[in-house]
Amino acid sequence: MKFLMPLIFFMGTLCFAEEVISEKVVSLPVDIGKAKLKFTNLGYGQTYFVKIIVPELAEKTILNHRNVGEDGPCLFTRDTSDLNDVLQNKPEVIKTDFKITLIKSTYKNGETCHLTLFEDIEANIRGYHFEHRRSLPLPDRVAEDC
Repeated sequence: MKFLMPLIFFMGTLCFAEEVISEKVVSLPVDIGKAKLKFTNLGYGQTYFVKIIVPELAEKTILNHRNVGEDGPCLFTRDTSDLNDVLQNKPEVIKTDFKITLIKSTYKNGETCHLTLFEDIEANIRGYHFEHRRSLPLPDRVAEDC
C-alpha cells in the first residue's frame, strides 16, 4: 500500500491531451518508379522500410518530412518490405490523396504544461498504407493554461 500512494499521487499530477487543430486532404502527383520508390533505412536507424519520395509535400506541410540524405519529403509503409509489391511492374505518375493532420499534444506535469505539435501524413498508394510523422516541441506554459 505504501507503494500505491506515491503512484496515485504521481498519476494525479500528470495529464495528457491531444487535439486535432487542422486536417486537410491534398491531391499530389506521386512518381511510382525506382527513382522515388526506395527500400532504405535513411532516417530510421537499423530498420529498413519501403519509402516513397514526394517533393510536392514540402509546400503543403508545416514541418520538415525530409529524412537526412533523401531528395524530398517521404512516407514509409509497414505493409510490405518488397519494392515490387508497390511498383507492380507499372512505373507511372499517379494522383494521390494525402491526409495531413496537425495535432496539439499537451502534457501537464505539476505546475508545467509541455506542448508538442505533431504533423501526420497518410496516403494509400496502390493498396499500401504510407505514413510519416514529425514533431516539434513548443514553449512550455504554466499548468493552468494547459
